Amino acid sequence: MSTSSTATRKDIDDVLSVLDVMMTRIDERFSKVELTLAETQKQVQNILNQLDSIEKRLEISEDERLVMAHQLTQLHEWVEKAARRIDVKFAH
Repeated sequence: MSTSSTATRKDIDDVLSVLDVMMTRIDERFSKVELTLAETQKQVQNILNQLDSIEKRLEISEDERLVMAHQLTQLHEWVEKAARRIDVKFAH
């Protein structure tokens, strides 16, 4: 700046030029951060989708186990009933 206490047009233009460069760099950095954030959000969403898929498969497996347990109980009862009817000792 000039030695006088009043800023000249050139002084103002110089400051504005420096500020413009700084703002451009800041904008570039924020753009990079936004891209990284968007990529991270996609990755998190992919993980959540995979977890949902795993959870669904576990629910199905649990339901299948419950059905199989019920079927085995029914089969066991049927075998015991059949064994009594034909007078055969059922050892379990």
